[in-house]
Amino acid sequence: MIPFLVEIYPIDCTLISEVDQNIIINLSKRRNDSLEGQLKKGKTVIGRLFTSNPKVNKPAMWSFIKNNNEFEGEIILFKNNYLWHPFQNEINSENVNRVLFSGLAYSLNSMLKDRDLLKASSGFFKIGKGCYGGRLKKV
Repeated sequence: MIPFLVEIYPIDCTLISEVDQNIIINLSKRRNDSLEGQLKKGKTVIGRLFTSNPKVNKPAMWSFIKNNNEFEGEIILFKNNYLWHPFQNEINSENVNRVLFSGLAYSLNSMLKDRDLLKASSGFFKIGKGCYGGRLKKV
């Protein structure tokens, strides 16, 4: 058996709610099939959030975990106000700068009654500079 050295680069991909800048998603870990991070209100961690890339037969997805509750939904990506999807050729995936997490607010509402969080999670999040559209920025 040959040992392999694996160097892990830190990820600092922050998504900021356009409705309430106090609500953020900080993606900080790369997994085999997704990015992992935290949904936060200020410094308070609400739960863990995972994002996955679109596949040939499946759109980009999110999943949220808090305690024994787990929810998932579709990620909808935009460049400004224009919808991005893998079957078009006008917008490159690295140029997306906004995202909607379809169903996130509805899912959070089933366990949390924080009105600000629900409003923010139902709207757009701005994709930060540490991100490369829906992908990791190459170093």
